[in-house]
Amino acid sequence: MPTGIDQVRRKSRAVLRKSGLAPSGPVYGRLVDAGRSLPIPAAARVAVSTAVLRRPWKVPVRFDQLLVGAQGGWTAREFADRTGDLLWPSTPFLDGPHVALLRLADEYPGLTDEQILDSAYGRLGLRCIEAGGDYFGGTDPAGVLAAARAFIARYRGEAAPGGAPRPQQSGPQDPVLVAPVRGSDQYQILDGHHRLAIAAMSGADGAHVVAKWLPVTTPLQDLLLKMSWLDGTHELYQPIDAPELRSGWTTVRQCTDRLAKMDAFLGERGITGGRYLDVASCYGWFVAQLAGRGFDAEGIERDPLAVPLGQAIYGLPDGAVSTGDCVEFLGGHDAARWDVVSCFSLLHHFVLGRGSVSAEELIRLLDRATGRVLFFDTGQDNEAWFAESLRGWDPPRVERFLRENTTFDEIIDLGPDEDARPPYEDNYARHLFACVRTR
Repeated sequence: MPTGIDQVRRKSRAVLRKSGLAPSGPVYGRLVDAGRSLPIPAAARVAVSTAVLRRPWKVPVRFDQLLVGAQGGWTAREFADRTGDLLWPSTPFLDGPHVALLRLADEYPGLTDEQILDSAYGRLGLRCIEAGGDYFGGTDPAGVLAAARAFIARYRGEAAPGGAPRPQQSGPQDPVLVAPVRGSDQYQILDGHHRLAIAAMSGADGAHVVAKWLPVTTPLQDLLLKMSWLDGTHELYQPIDAPELRSGWTTVRQCTDRLAKMDAFLGERGITGGRYLDVASCYGWFVAQLAGRGFDAEGIERDPLAVPLGQAIYGLPDGAVSTGDCVEFLGGHDAARWDVVSCFSLLHHFVLGRGSVSAEELIRLLDRATGRVLFFDTGQDNEAWFAESLRGWDPPRVERFLRENTTFDEIIDLGPDEDARPPYEDNYARHLFACVRTR
């Protein structure tokens, strides 16, 4: 049986098709923002939005389907741009500052001004002001405190019924307004954060809201879709935990399977630290994981968009990932610079003639850079898409290639990855090799 959300989405798609507005690609998530820039008076904008852009029925949504969304009079994307917070529009509402303030108020009935301003809600208000706006009319810490205390009073039932709303604040009879997030079951809150937070803290698990016709994308989705090797597909090459990516986006490479093998091997060899380099580091997942294990970790990646992405989603510091060509990077550094090196799913591109040097030259550069252990895998001929182009490149051939073109003392096959699963059950299962220098 189709769910209510499925039915709503079908109706939405039908309306968009008839209107000729059905967009595609990462740019279409900015249509709402573009509409806001048109020179239309506020009252007329609301009237047009109500009559044309909003669905004429309410949609039931669970609170765990909501993302924090618009803030301070800006769309979620505008707020993220102004504050440099890429992941603000990806923040679950239940983990957001509005619910957090009410939880804090429950824990501390006599909440002080300092506690409020130091809370996520207080910091949100101050960020709105610092970004060039105000927070419900407030332009200083006192204004943020006034908004917070009025919010807590409403939650506790202490506010006078029918009181005038603060500047930019919708009234209790106005609908809670959301926009569907493209390619997910999530909705971005456009208006009504405070009412939803009170409902959530009062025991409700969802609400009936008014949804816009046009879906939006989050800046995280847009950035991923722009990355050079994805070609606009909804795929993740390394794990990213974000609500809008959990449905409709495929994690192609689990990464945890390779990491478990690496952990076990390094533990057996007593290697607990040192310098680590991930070649073709993608978003920087392995860099973050090895850094968390005590290594001085860095990566090299060709796509410059990987740098802000890794900083936002994994907390990587400036300089943790360098941008550029891996051949030039490796050739420009001293031999045995890193104790541990990894290079995953790169060499076959050089075998297929897509690199600036031969496959043999690339592996020699990796050999030269490695002080103790190189973790390595590559595309193989068991994969449907490489059955002809990489014919003969099976694990024994890969091992022989490593022995013939490197100076490592040991070449150890640690077994296949676990990525051969739908929709790629006929691909992957690439063997991970540990290339070890013992002297």
